Amino acid sequence: MRERRGVPPRATTSISVPLQLFPRLPHAPPPFPLLLGLHGYGMHAATLFPLLARMAPEGWGVVAVEGPQSAFLPGEALGPSGARGFHWGVSPRHEDNQAVHRAAVAEAIAWSVARGADPARVSLLGFSQPCSFDYRLALAPPHGRPFHAVVALCGGLPGEWTEPGPGTDATSATHALHVSTDADEYYPLERVAPFEALLATRFAGARHEIHHGGHRIPSTAIPVVRAFLEAHG
Repeated sequence: MRERRGVPPRATTSISVPLQLFPRLPHAPPPFPLLLGLHGYGMHAATLFPLLARMAPEGWGVVAVEGPQSAFLPGEALGPSGARGFHWGVSPRHEDNQAVHRAAVAEAIAWSVARGADPARVSLLGFSQPCSFDYRLALAPPHGRPFHAVVALCGGLPGEWTEPGPGTDATSATHALHVSTDADEYYPLERVAPFEALLATRFAGARHEIHHGGHRIPSTAIPVVRAFLEAHG
């Protein structure tokens, strides 16, 4: 490729960055089912963990994964005192964001399996930003096994899923639960209305529930998620 306006063509390589995990693993003999939780943009894994622990059935391993990229939060001063949050990538090159997410989930699974988690019984939960990433990842899981369940809270679907379509061999063994809220400023009811139909053709089973609240994890969803994981995880 030729240079444009004196700028050479882009070259891409990769680097390793630390991945922070907040785990609670059971004392019972392995293997045990695993719930991986991914927080939303500008959040922290430590704030997701208490909710995640309440959603996990008895005897499960729970790991909250912190997004490997960070940013100052809107309205905060830039500098040592400014509040920061973490995320899964905001590059205009969507494939870069998907690669970051995939690598993080793969490493979290590998870390957990090395400590007794069952690679055949991994479920994935996301709030907001990672939801669409999680759904796309379920089509071709990084550890070579279908996810037992995928739970999405107040998030979206992959942008290309505009019509019902086929899933993959992996998603034919995965159950999906999507929870929306009735006052979500990012995902209003008209936007999420087709979600159940779009998920149903791609997964072994799909449920979409509407709970009361804004763009947050509704407390009413906690027992719903727990019962869903007990049934399908």
